[in-house]
Amino acid sequence: MPPHNRGRSSRGGGRRRGRGGHPEGRGGHPSNGSRGPSVSGQPNVSTERTPEELQAKEDYMSWKNLLRKPPKHGDWQTVRSLWNGALQILGSGNKDWQQRLPRDLVDEEQLEGYKHIRHLLELRPEATGNSRFIELSGPFLEAATHPALLDCLSVDIYVGDIYNFISGSGGTRIVPFSQSLSLTLWEELPKSWDMKTFDTILFAMVTSLREVVRRNQKALFHEDLPGLMDRLKDISDRLDPKSTLVQSATRRVTEIQRMIQRARGLLVKDIDQQTKARDTLTYQLDIKVPGDRHDNDNMDITEVKILPTEEEIRSVHPEFLPSTDIRQLHFSQGVERLLDTHFRLLRHDIFGELKSILGAQLRACEIGPQQAQSPRSSSGNLNAVFYNNACVQWLAFTKRRGLEAQISFPQPDHLQKKSVFERKLWWEDSKRLQEGSLLCFLSSIDGVGSLLFFTVSQRLTDPEERYGLASSGHFATIISTLASGIDRGQVVSLMKLTHLERDQSVLIEFPGILLGTFVPTLENLQHMQKVSHLPFEDWIVPDVEYDPVGKTEELQVPPPLYARADSFAFDLKPILKDPTDALSLRPGSGSHDILPKLEQSTTLDRGQCQALIGALTSEFTLIQGPPGTGKSYLGLQIMRVLIANKEAANIGPILVVCYTNHALDQFLEHLMASGIKKVIRIGGQSTSPVLKGKNLRLIAQSEGKTGGERHLVGCLYGSMEAQEGPVTSRLKLLRGLQTSSWEALSSHLRLNYPKIHSQFNCTDKDGFTRVGRVQPFDLWKTGKGENLQQLNSAAGDLTTILSTARNNAYQLALADRKVFVDHITSEIRTITFNEAFDGIKEDYRLRQQIANVHDEIDRRVLETADVIGVTTSGLAKRISVLRHLNAKVVICEEAGEVLEAHMLSALVPSVQHLIQIGDHQQLRPQINNFNLSGESQQGRLYRLDRSQFERLAIGDHNKPPFPVAQLNVQRRMRPEISVLIRATLYGRLVDHENTKSLPDVVGMRKNVFWYDHTHPEDGSRSEANQTSKSNAWEAKMVHGLVRHIVRQGVYSSKDIAVLTPYVGQLQKLRAAMRMDFEIVLSDRDEETLIKDGFPDEKPSSNFYNQGAGPVLEKKAMSDLLRIATVDNFQGEEAKIIIVSLVRSNNRKEVGFLKTPNRINVLLSRAQHGMYLIGNASTYANIPMWSQVIGILRENRSIGNAIALCCSRHTETELSVSKPEDFAIVSPEDDSLIAAISVWRNAIPTPCIRSSDALKLVNGSSTPAVIAAQRTVAIPAVGATPRS
Repeated sequence: MPPHNRGRSSRGGGRRRGRGGHPEGRGGHPSNGSRGPSVSGQPNVSTERTPEELQAKEDYMSWKNLLRKPPKHGDWQTVRSLWNGALQILGSGNKDWQQRLPRDLVDEEQLEGYKHIRHLLELRPEATGNSRFIELSGPFLEAATHPALLDCLSVDIYVGDIYNFISGSGGTRIVPFSQSLSLTLWEELPKSWDMKTFDTILFAMVTSLREVVRRNQKALFHEDLPGLMDRLKDISDRLDPKSTLVQSATRRVTEIQRMIQRARGLLVKDIDQQTKARDTLTYQLDIKVPGDRHDNDNMDITEVKILPTEEEIRSVHPEFLPSTDIRQLHFSQGVERLLDTHFRLLRHDIFGELKSILGAQLRACEIGPQQAQSPRSSSGNLNAVFYNNACVQWLAFTKRRGLEAQISFPQPDHLQKKSVFERKLWWEDSKRLQEGSLLCFLSSIDGVGSLLFFTVSQRLTDPEERYGLASSGHFATIISTLASGIDRGQVVSLMKLTHLERDQSVLIEFPGILLGTFVPTLENLQHMQKVSHLPFEDWIVPDVEYDPVGKTEELQVPPPLYARADSFAFDLKPILKDPTDALSLRPGSGSHDILPKLEQSTTLDRGQCQALIGALTSEFTLIQGPPGTGKSYLGLQIMRVLIANKEAANIGPILVVCYTNHALDQFLEHLMASGIKKVIRIGGQSTSPVLKGKNLRLIAQSEGKTGGERHLVGCLYGSMEAQEGPVTSRLKLLRGLQTSSWEALSSHLRLNYPKIHSQFNCTDKDGFTRVGRVQPFDLWKTGKGENLQQLNSAAGDLTTILSTARNNAYQLALADRKVFVDHITSEIRTITFNEAFDGIKEDYRLRQQIANVHDEIDRRVLETADVIGVTTSGLAKRISVLRHLNAKVVICEEAGEVLEAHMLSALVPSVQHLIQIGDHQQLRPQINNFNLSGESQQGRLYRLDRSQFERLAIGDHNKPPFPVAQLNVQRRMRPEISVLIRATLYGRLVDHENTKSLPDVVGMRKNVFWYDHTHPEDGSRSEANQTSKSNAWEAKMVHGLVRHIVRQGVYSSKDIAVLTPYVGQLQKLRAAMRMDFEIVLSDRDEETLIKDGFPDEKPSSNFYNQGAGPVLEKKAMSDLLRIATVDNFQGEEAKIIIVSLVRSNNRKEVGFLKTPNRINVLLSRAQHGMYLIGNASTYANIPMWSQVIGILRENRSIGNAIALCCSRHTETELSVSKPEDFAIVSPEDDSLIAAISVWRNAIPTPCIRSSDALKLVNGSSTPAVIAAQRTVAIPAVGATPRS
């Protein structure tokens, strides 16, 4: 049997067929690494093996010989040799032999592995004695739980078989064995055993039980399992509490106990009893627990389908949305409530608006498909693009891509008369139908609407492709796959869609929803709920029963588990200024003694030193870094210490997690610049040239498969190839059944209804073939040429119809013939579909096994790294790999921007140390649904946009705030800027001495200034996009100011950033300045512009066309200019920041910039100078803005004219109050004063000419007055100007 065969048979004691699939075939020899046979069967060039490799082979074959014979009762030496030998092989580091071991254990054709496992599990101390029982059981449990077995993804299928056998039916093997062993340990504890032996056996036994219940849920219902867990807990209480093995075992016992409770429904609390700590609530959430709203309304989130079901979309009942306020009612508590809450809220944030759109479209579709067709629709932040008259043109199945649907729809009107090249170009430039985008195919059959979700799998724009977006002038085709994977009901629905006409269907695209960015996170939360695993739950999980009365002490957070040994200390040498110095930090000891020495010996300030000590000595740490305080620099120093102590602490690769690709790239670049080279970056969205060679996909290409993996993959691909032909032919047959022709039905009739078949056979019994244009059966169906009026109808009775047909099919009435044909067609369709689906499902399973092999290769590569960098969404995507790494440290940068759901998902099972670095007073996490935000009235119950960092730092109702290490020395902003956030948010913030000597902004009178105006904001761009505000007048003013500052010759445009809160204004600014600058937008801003439907418009003329002179070329304006929304500029800075505030209205509506978090980010990006352009009266009603405006007024840094200056003539007064003024007064711009060239000789310098020119233009002076003031004579007309 091939290795990929998943067939099962009873393992209760009878012999079953093994999997086989050994790298050496049957009875041969395995290869080591890449020396094994190639998949093609051609021998590789062999090299002479080393003595170590030969010895490893000999040792393995000696061990395997023990498996060839069944176990004998009382042969303790064989038991001892077998499992000690297995433990030695698994610890050898030889991947080939490690992977072969589980395969050999499950091979029942030649070996006796299962019998040896059963023999060990049936041992009892009564037969062996206590000491021998413990001695024999220990190596078996250690081998069964060895990381080389549990973490190797390419052999997980065999490990699963081993654990299913170890479990027995519902735990009937492992539980009695563990009961005996735990009782024996309990009895032997007082005796003179080495306690480390007990620690090891306890940990291995608990781990094996956890693995059993994870893989075999029925074992949770074993009646003796709860009592066994209680005994194991008692044993752990009697062992060394400082032992890391004992502490880990205790936590795993708790997890199993929680899994038992979940399985038995004991975690569902009585709602009526949840009254504690709710007496202060002003509003109590009325709770209706999940269960009966629709078919996806499950109380257990592990049973909730990620994608909404059709019944769920149709449901008119309010969705169950739990509150993050722990005083509100919920049907569970603790870890289960936390995971349940964030799963449901995140899922609603993604699909809530989508369900509203599709629910309305379904109802419209049932009125008529045309009612559901709209060129474009949006609801809130969710856009939907409609493609009318779509159809599923073809179903394709290949060994390379599996099952795919080709969906076609009419080309957009403007493309239908375009050339092939123009169509190709348009689709290549278009952001529509990107790979991974979510599609919904909406159809109506007999007045009943239905829907099916797809994702775009191939986006073909080459016209040479047979089915592509540009292949035809009339129809475009997109290749897609079922979004829900291979589900029987979904595949059935897909088959039905191939029969529909175009006017029955519409394809809807949701451009903003990419399943790959959030489905893995939701699935990981489900997995965490299923296994009841949440690291650091003592610090993370809100406690509804916490009573603060009489509790004033600060939380005492212990060191990381790996650092709790008395002998362990962190070597701090990597961060010391003098490499010859020595300094170490011992977790658990006081930090007061080391703090002065650390500050003196490193480049860190006192606050950074305190934060570093806290980060290294606490298993769970929050570090708050206000703007400019060097939190990224501190993170780098923490990383340097951890990596230097990596081997001593056995912490494995360090996981660095960031919300954005930009932040991740920056942090990893800093690490590499500091000398840390063993860095691997997961994900393909990096734009950093420094990290180009550090991508996992690239590095993994150089990691070869083991011999066993090559053989396995070869077999798997062979099986996939064998599936392709049969599945393709059956799909073709299913499509042919639409006509119910003789060709489609004859084979089935011949096999199942031979008497009926013979009546239509064109070959008679003598072998002569009847000749005719139309096959007799096809004529018979229609009754043509027959007198059917005298035939009696069977009134649809199938039994009578079949009986009559066997005797003489021509005796059936026409209606009965239709019943007969429909019945035969239905039989064939059912059989053919089952065969096709079985092949498709088997292909899907084979692909998963191949993916496991590639994941194992990735895992081996990642194991070699010092640092693994990944975004939060990328981590969730690769969690199947990362959860099998020994990664004990996770560091999260910009943690204040990370959704709690993502933070929970980032807690891999192996983590023992979490460091979150961020600032909850800066930007919060971004969400889609404003009604879930704490900024909305309705959203205060949910606060989905509150990070875990913020929740813990502020405190959760009765629970006190978690200790936060706050940095307090800022090195970015000049004091005139930093005072704005110090006076409003950060009372302890201190300016570093260097900030007090930052240069003044050249060309400006003030380094910080608010230009106050009353020009109203623009009207709404459209009813569909109410949130994209803009102010065209401000865009002009910003444009002029940027040009003026760049023109001073001191700053390049790279030193300047223009910020605005609104994407609508972002578009206006881009259009205004792209003629002068190469505009740079972040990926997130680009995506937002596309999502909100803003085209990349090219300006047709100069933005100022009022005699302001010619437009300067891009090269004259010096390189690149960064324009960004406030939300997408956190973590960045620029020498000069110019802000367009946009909002200017009599209603005093501020919009996005009403929250202190956004105001904080806006005010803290500038180093040398900051200039705000906005209506102060609009913003003055917001408390923080009111304080800021007050500070600026005190410093005379707010007004209705911007004061400019010339660096050489500082006494000259220059000011602008409208965009056009820049064209006249901006210094160093001779070309813009041509209108007053007649007075050129009388005006000595450019800055003075500009000042006087403005007076002349405004009519506030005359040439004679100016000449007198300058004490020069006005030249006669025609005189030669002074050069």
